[in-house]
Amino acid sequence: MTVTETSNFEWFLVYTKPRQEKRAKENLENQGFESFLPKIGLPEINQPGTNTLELMFPRYVFTKIKKDEHNWPSIQNTYGVSHLVKFDLKPAIIPVDVVQFLKSSCDEMGVYYQTSRITDYVKGDKVIIKQGLLKGREGIFLSHNGYERVKL
Repeated sequence: MTVTETSNFEWFLVYTKPRQEKRAKENLENQGFESFLPKIGLPEINQPGTNTLELMFPRYVFTKIKKDEHNWPSIQNTYGVSHLVKFDLKPAIIPVDVVQFLKSSCDEMGVYYQTSRITDYVKGDKVIIKQGLLKGREGIFLSHNGYERVKL
């Protein structure tokens, strides 16, 4: 059972072990934590009408935790989890607006279907995000591989 969206909860970012995102998400949910693992459905270049699913943020799972009941040890010891993302030794809080935007962009299975592939970028190209919460931010294109997509 997952918790509902209230002001008593905050979203955190869990860093997973390599290629264990799904395992970490399932194990966190088995402990009662709501978790979100967004994916991207990319159109196949050689097979029109089909999509390849890739993780939107490889090795990261968004997890909702009750503000006054931080169960850090149980999260850190979850199979598939490497650690919580921290800044200055404090777990990084993800703004609820960011998670809500991502969720609203995805279907019920957590998949955002991209309508086209951009193939004219090369590694090292600077890009400017034109829409969404990160509008106006600059990033560096790395590759088309899901595990090396874009560095911001």
